[in-house]
Amino acid sequence: MAVDHASIRAILREQDKNADNSLRGKSLQRAMSQQVPKTLTPHEWERWYAEHGVPESHKGRGTKVKNPWWRFWGN
Repeated sequence: MAVDHASIRAILREQDKNADNSLRGKSLQRAMSQQVPKTLTPHEWERWYAEHGVPESHKGRGTKVKNPWWRFWGN
């Protein structure tokens, strides 16, 4: 059975141009996207909030204070 290596290489090269799965490519995609980062240090979060503002997903949902678990049994 003959294998056409040239056509296989051509197909793979076309796919490689469209998807960069290297660490550098993924970090570039993350940097260029306008998504909120998932993990930063506290100082990085302060700087990120100063530059971009606080996103809605990071704002508090309310000021309700939860009672400690032992208060449940006393009331």
